[in-house]
Amino acid sequence: MSSDVLEKRYRMLLRAYPAGYRRERADELIDTLIGEEPTTRRWPSVREAASLIRGALQVHGGSTAARPTAVLLWQGIHLGAMAVLALGALIGLDDLVEAFQFGGFLDPLAVLRDQGIYAVMVIAALVALVAGRTRTAAVLVVAAVVVPTAISPYLFLNGLPQWWAPVVATPLIMVGLRRPADVPPTPRANAVLVTAGILALHLIPAEGFRRVDMSSQIVAATMVIVGAVAFLWVATADQRLLIAVAPTLLLGTLYQLGNAGSTGELLHRPDALPSLAVAVLMAVGAVISTRLRQRTRA
Repeated sequence: MSSDVLEKRYRMLLRAYPAGYRRERADELIDTLIGEEPTTRRWPSVREAASLIRGALQVHGGSTAARPTAVLLWQGIHLGAMAVLALGALIGLDDLVEAFQFGGFLDPLAVLRDQGIYAVMVIAALVALVAGRTRTAAVLVVAAVVVPTAISPYLFLNGLPQWWAPVVATPLIMVGLRRPADVPPTPRANAVLVTAGILALHLIPAEGFRRVDMSSQIVAATMVIVGAVAFLWVATADQRLLIAVAPTLLLGTLYQLGNAGSTGELLHRPDALPSLAVAVLMAVGAVISTRLRQRTRA
C-alpha cells in the first residue's frame, strides 16, 4: 500500500514533464525511483522532488531535443517576444489606471487617445503571439508602434518603457518567422507560465533599497534575494529564460537612458543596466554550454 501511495505521488511530480516525455519515460523513472525493494515511504524526499522538477525544466528547455541549441535559441526568442509584450501591456495598463485615478475622468478621451489605444494594440499583438498566429502578431506589433504614435506622440515624447515594448518585440517576432521546421514551437501553456515568471521577477520591489525605513529595506532586500535565487534556480535548468529575460530588462535600460532623473515608473529600477549586462552574459553562456553539450553528445 505504501508503495502504491508513493508511486502516485511520484507520478504527480512527473506531470511537470511534457506529455510525450512522460509517455516514453515515466514507467522507467518510477522503477528507478522506487526500486525493487519494499518500502514504507509514503512521500518522495525533498531532494528527489527538487531533482524531478529541475529535470522537467531541463526537458522543457530542450535538453532532450535532437538540436538543443536550436530549441534554446528559437524558443528563447519567442518567449522573449511574449515576455516583453506582456511587460509592456502590464506597464501600459498600470499607467492607464493611474491616469484615471489622478484626474483622467475629467478628459477620458485624452487618456484613451494617449494611452488606451496603445494598450489595446499591444494586448492584441500579445494574444496573437500566444495563439500561435506569428504573422498576425508581426503585423499587429508594427502597428502598435506606428498607429498610437501617429494618433498621439505622448508615449514616444516621454520615452515611457511601454512604448519601447513593441519596438523591442518587433525584431524578435520577425526573426521567429524564420524558425526551422525541425524546431518545435513553444507549447502554449509553458510559454504563458514562463512569461508569468518573468513578469513576477520584474515586480520585485528593487526601489525599496532607497527607503529610509530600515525594516522596509530589509524586506525589500529579502524579496530581491529570494526572487533572484528562485529565478536563477529555474533559469539555469530551463535556459530559455536566460534569453527571454534580456529583452524585458532592455526596456528598463532604454527608459533610464532617456529619463534618468524621473521616478515613479514600474520599470524604473536602479539595477536595470547591470541586470541587462548580466542577462546578456548568461544568455551567451547558456548558448555556448548547450552547444558544447550537443557536440559532446554527438
